Amino acid sequence: MAKTSKLANPALGSGVGQEAAGAGALGLLGAAAVFVIAIVFFVAESYFLAMLLVSIALLVYVAGGELPNLARSALTVFFSGRHRIEKAVHLQDTVAALRKVLYMKRDDEGWIKIGPIEPGTKIKLPDNPLVRELQSVLRHKKGSEYAEYVAHDYYVDCRELYDHFHAHLDFVANVMPLFGLIGTVIGLIGMFDRLGSNTSVENLAPELAISLQCTLFGAILASVYMSAASRFDQRIKALEYDYEILVHALDVLVQNTADIEVQA
Repeated sequence: MAKTSKLANPALGSGVGQEAAGAGALGLLGAAAVFVIAIVFFVAESYFLAMLLVSIALLVYVAGGELPNLARSALTVFFSGRHRIEKAVHLQDTVAALRKVLYMKRDDEGWIKIGPIEPGTKIKLPDNPLVRELQSVLRHKKGSEYAEYVAHDYYVDCRELYDHFHAHLDFVANVMPLFGLIGTVIGLIGMFDRLGSNTSVENLAPELAISLQCTLFGAILASVYMSAASRFDQRIKALEYDYEILVHALDVLVQNTADIEVQA
């Protein structure tokens, strides 16, 4: 049973590091191609599209071939409460069930109605690979450290994925204002070039527009990417809370020699 749980999708779990190592050349070439298109839109005075393509070029640069997985993960964390990796979903479900079982229920007067579990208590948990592995660990009396190791295997892959993608989005969010500043400087240079005795507002308006629009669009896009990165950060914290609760719950089960029963 433990052997089955070790099988991981390399595109989602422990393979994140290996993919990142090989993403450099692909990301650089893809970013260069998108950046060239962005320059074309900038020359055509479509400044928002130009800045948007610059942000995509930066994302392609840091993500490389991981970009489709990053997009799917971002949609998942935005529109769903579930985790991106199946192992983390099993951890989430197991923690929810354990909290219901171990929670001490009180009556209307505040007295404990259903209290701490007794030694040898049978605990019913949902049927998933994590629960089956923990069931085997407890029945073989391997102790809390072994149980924590099994739980950590279901936590670490998703944590790595979220950390990785949070770093990608945070990088783009931090760099986009700099590209907005570059556009601003380009506009100011053009405006100063046109200064002279016959200078009018109509002559300076296009360069001033470049300066203001590039700054604005850079700030807007930075805010969007920062918001996306914050969602991954929130999901990391939720995953950490679930893992911490699971570790403490496993200590309770081991100390009370509880027996896990898998729900049909």
